[in-house]
Amino acid sequence: MARKSAVWLIGFSFIIAAVVLAGCTASSTVKGPPVTPKHPAFAAGQACDAAGCHDKFKHQQPYAGQQCDLCHNLTNWSHVTYHHRDATFDNGMHPLLGCSYCHTEGQPLPTGGCGTCHDAPHGGWTQCTSCHTTLAWDLRKPAPHGHLSLLGGHSSLTCLECHSTPKEPVKPRQCVDCHNTHHTPTVSDCQDCHDPALGWDHAKPGFPHSVFFKLVGAHKKLDCTQCHKNGVFGVLPRVCVGCHGSHHGGLTDCAECHTTTSFIPSTFNHSSVFPLTGRHRSLSCSECHPHNRFAQNIGHGSTACVACHGPHHGGLTKCASCHTTAGFQFTTFRHTRVFPLVGTHAKIACTACHAHGAYAHVKGTHCVNCHGVHHGNQTQCQNCHTPTTFATTLPIVHPDSAVPLGPSHAWPNPCTRCHPSNVFNTPTTPCSSCHTAPHVGPTDCLTCHWPTVWSDTHFTHPDMPGGAPHTSTSFGGYPTGCAHCHPGGGSDGVDFTDYTCIECHAFVHP
Repeated sequence: MARKSAVWLIGFSFIIAAVVLAGCTASSTVKGPPVTPKHPAFAAGQACDAAGCHDKFKHQQPYAGQQCDLCHNLTNWSHVTYHHRDATFDNGMHPLLGCSYCHTEGQPLPTGGCGTCHDAPHGGWTQCTSCHTTLAWDLRKPAPHGHLSLLGGHSSLTCLECHSTPKEPVKPRQCVDCHNTHHTPTVSDCQDCHDPALGWDHAKPGFPHSVFFKLVGAHKKLDCTQCHKNGVFGVLPRVCVGCHGSHHGGLTDCAECHTTTSFIPSTFNHSSVFPLTGRHRSLSCSECHPHNRFAQNIGHGSTACVACHGPHHGGLTKCASCHTTAGFQFTTFRHTRVFPLVGTHAKIACTACHAHGAYAHVKGTHCVNCHGVHHGNQTQCQNCHTPTTFATTLPIVHPDSAVPLGPSHAWPNPCTRCHPSNVFNTPTTPCSSCHTAPHVGPTDCLTCHWPTVWSDTHFTHPDMPGGAPHTSTSFGGYPTGCAHCHPGGGSDGVDFTDYTCIECHAFVHP
């Protein structure tokens, strides 16, 4: 405390001296600027404390080794111009004290902070500059940005009444931290309705109730306490069912049918959910909504026909494909859209294809689905048959990819001539069953001939020694060319089981 008193005494003395000097200066005549002493010449780069100059003014540790011109100038050594790293020590009374007041030769540097010289008057609060300035401690800094309003009842409070526990940084405070919660525990934003300058007994003028809940229709005529009983604000629901409860079997979106003007009459349009047409129009509401449970119909949800009437015809659910609401006994179904009923199909009963009325499950729309596979593995029945009757066959066009047929083998010759078992994908009867081979040798006629004419051959002779002169194309077609190497066999024609070379080449012994 003695040191603190000395500080104030020295400061006061400096202030008195400054006032006296100011008065003297004002009353004297100034003849010109003060004369600056001329410094003797010195070598460039020569330090101030070089030997023989100012070495006797060297500072002790920890101030030794510093540049003199950081604090001093060539005009007057006692005039110090050093600027502290913490600018607060260069303001207020601090520049009047002098360096030696805080810095002692040979002693460590001060730790800094106001508490080094001044005793903290606020208990554990040590961050003095948070509230005070160095010009005068009674000049407090303005409240920081975001601080609670200090108007109204707060204006008479001292800082320590709220900031009783030293803590940095200060935790942001709300009204409820000091005043507790009112209007139920969930309402904590007091500033939404109250202003400290007006007092807590009065709400802000023009309270915007529409921000929380718009008061229209019948709500506008109600007293606040009819909704906010016992001062309960902030926890009331904002949906109709919160106050009025759910109705009609659990429906909660009241605005779809009602308005706040009056709950009667209803604005509900049944067509927006399910159009009431045909026989539905003559039904009573309870037939679909028993016990007035309008949130659930008799089928518990789905507006589809099967929700009430169930599936029929083997599980079919798209009733509207065949029926209308005018009456289910009248059907609009057209079988042609799925499978045309022509020929024999038009004469058979529905149950022949749809056993037990299972219209949702049929074997298929292909002939083989009902009639099975015939003629080996033939499935394209329509190539030969018509739905009029399967006994009548269409003109047969033999596929050239199998065997091309000449006039004597083609339609109307029966297929059984070559396919006696009507299995068309199996080997046919041999040609020899109808034809006698005109030559000796191979009996598989189709290896060389087509069933068009015998001269229509497709046999390619394998190459013989000697190359091209010995191929079948070199001698012409059957039978002329073949006879060059295969001699005739009398009445049996050419004998392909034997051949000779002397027909063209003379036999010469060595």
